[in-house]
Amino acid sequence: MAAVATAQIEALITQLQHEGVLDEQFSMLITLQDEASPDFVTEVVQLYFEDSVSKIDKIGQMLSTPSPDFNELDQLVHQFKGSSASLGAQMIAQLCIKLREQCQLQNSQGCIVLVGQIRQAYDLLKSKLELFMQLENHRKQCMAAGMQ
Repeated sequence: MAAVATAQIEALITQLQHEGVLDEQFSMLITLQDEASPDFVTEVVQLYFEDSVSKIDKIGQMLSTPSPDFNELDQLVHQFKGSSASLGAQMIAQLCIKLREQCQLQNSQGCIVLVGQIRQAYDLLKSKLELFMQLENHRKQCMAAGMQ
């Protein structure tokens, strides 16, 4: 049973990498997980989710003002790009690069369009990584029960 869950996890990650949602960085995070920190990846993903929601919401709020502070917005997007790249969320990191370009051009409309795309990419990533975490939890339960 654990082998089946492991195969499903590997297939999901391969699919997400093929689709450009994740990159190799996520696989590198998985290699850091061991018996001393068996929930490492789940904890990193959950922290990313919590941090991302607040950043996306703040970006949206900043863009809803008549004259957004594009320098502050650019700094926030830069932080979000960094955390996304660290997780391996390639699609979101790439959208953040485009959003930073629009911030530097002070193009509010372009920024708003990209924030919408980031929200969609985030929702997709979240649903896929929630599936990953379910499979990972199932794999750990099988291992604990001695079901290889």
